[in-house]
Formats: sequence, C-alpha cells, structure tokens
Amino acid sequence: MLLEKKEKKLMDVVYGLASKSTNGSILVTSQELLEQISYKTDFRESDVEVNLNRLSLDNYCTYKKAKRSNGDSVYLITLKDNGISYFRDKQTNRKKMITRIVITILIAALSFSMKSILSLIFG
Repeated sequence: MLLEKKEKKLMDVVYGLASKSTNGSILVTSQELLEQISYKTDFRESDVEVNLNRLSLDNYCTYKKAKRSNGDSVYLITLKDNGISYFRDKQTNRKKMITRIVITILIAALSFSMKSILSLIFG
C-alpha cells in the first residue's frame, strides 16, 4: 500500500462511503467527496479525478464520470479487490508499525542496559 497523502485521504472517503453499500459501489459528486476530506489537506476539485485515476491504476477502484441533467458531474465508483481489502491492509500496516517501534525501543533499552553493566564491570 504505497499511496500518497491525497490518495489515502480520498481512499478513506471512498471506502467509507462504498463499504456501506452491498455491492461496493457509490454514486457521488466531487463536491460530496471534498466535504468529507479535512480542510487541513490541500485537496481541490481538480485533484479528485487525478487521484481517482491513480487509485484506478493501482486496482483500488474503477470509476466512470457522467453528467446529470442539471450539468453536475457525478462519479460512479466501484471498489475492486485492493479497495475492498483497504481497511484491513491499513490496520495490518498500523500493527506492523507499532511492532517495529516497540522492538526498536526494547533494543535501545537493552543496549543502554548492556552499556551500563559493561561500564560498571570494566570501569
């Protein structure tokens, strides 16, 4: 899962909306997607289609763009295999990261203890 920051934010929103449906598909406008993304992220309406295309290339989802009768653009987004397992992969990566941090802290503590013991023995 090597997604960029904007792709992760968009995938979080898409997964959150699509996982509620039975078939993993949603019909959503770019404005509805932008409303779900935090204002702290510099995410513009022009970034939506670019990032959807990237997610599509990475096999997370497929999307089709259509126009409503009033002229608004609508996306039909369907989750693919990587998109369906996105949340599970995210949780697994988080657990791996926590495990690595804990192991690093334990090794540092063990190294410090060994240094202290050796300095007491050899003066």
